[in-house]
Amino acid sequence: MKRRDFIHTAGATGIAGITAAACSTKTTAPRKKLFSFVHFSDIHVQPERGATEGFLAAIEKMNSLKPDIAISGGDLVMDSLGVDEQRAVMLYDLYIECSQKFDMPLHNVMGNHEVFGIYVPDKVPEAHPDWGKVMFKKRLGEGRTYRSFDHKGVHFVLLDSIGIEKNTDKPGHHYIGEIGDEQMNWLRQDLAVLQSNQPIIALSHIPLYTLYPQITNAPTFQNGRGTVITDGKELYDLFAEHNLLAYFFGHIHVNETFIYKGSKYIDTGAVSGGWWAGARDGHPEGFNLVHVYADGVETEYVTYGWDASKYKPADQAELQEYHIAEFA
Repeated sequence: MKRRDFIHTAGATGIAGITAAACSTKTTAPRKKLFSFVHFSDIHVQPERGATEGFLAAIEKMNSLKPDIAISGGDLVMDSLGVDEQRAVMLYDLYIECSQKFDMPLHNVMGNHEVFGIYVPDKVPEAHPDWGKVMFKKRLGEGRTYRSFDHKGVHFVLLDSIGIEKNTDKPGHHYIGEIGDEQMNWLRQDLAVLQSNQPIIALSHIPLYTLYPQITNAPTFQNGRGTVITDGKELYDLFAEHNLLAYFFGHIHVNETFIYKGSKYIDTGAVSGGWWAGARDGHPEGFNLVHVYADGVETEYVTYGWDASKYKPADQAELQEYHIAEFA
């Protein structure tokens, strides 16, 4: 049964169900948990600002919770967009070295900061063999930027939400939120072979939807092309035909959860908080511990006791404003 059909049926029989429950002496059986995993995002690992020490402290906390798997939400390094090859390779090496500390299998989602060299054509020409997404494919993506896998009856879909566009007003390129036709076709084929009721958990770096810009600006505020997935309506319609338990993302560095038609859309706050300069608008450094059930997920946002004041740069406000501006 498709998820939207299940919700329609439940809504049609909801009053009768409540009446029956009120007259019954039976107790409801507890939900059976299938497993737990951690979703962590926006590490922005770098040698500066205590980022390496912070990431290792977060990993130690994740390991203590003993989840089945760990899934990153992208923006693993800070950053590959606007640096030369030497700096980018060093950052990837640093992330890979830290990741060896995980006690559980790790799956990586690509973020915009993993894209190599597109901001600086003077340092990284487009003909460079690792330009754009190639470095991620080689180093962290097992040859791809998107894929799927199954774990204890749940189908996980790891999406590449980063589109690359050529600048019109200056040399180089920029990123946008985008799935694209090739990946969308792959996803249709990937989901088509599933049983109609198989639980699905999807993940990307850039949000499918977010309310944070509207909450902090105005209800009519328009999201930028780098803030959300620009072809997200097509993606939403595709998942609506299946049993989507939850969709996880990062990018905004805030904790945000909403539910629509039985599916949860969850923005996980950043391991780096406000880019290693303290909490991001009151959202502290942390990650989500996710408990998976056959009929849904429950999340706990876990902090790991990080004190950014020990490493805080003098230009904290300017640092956060610089990164916030990239969502425009």
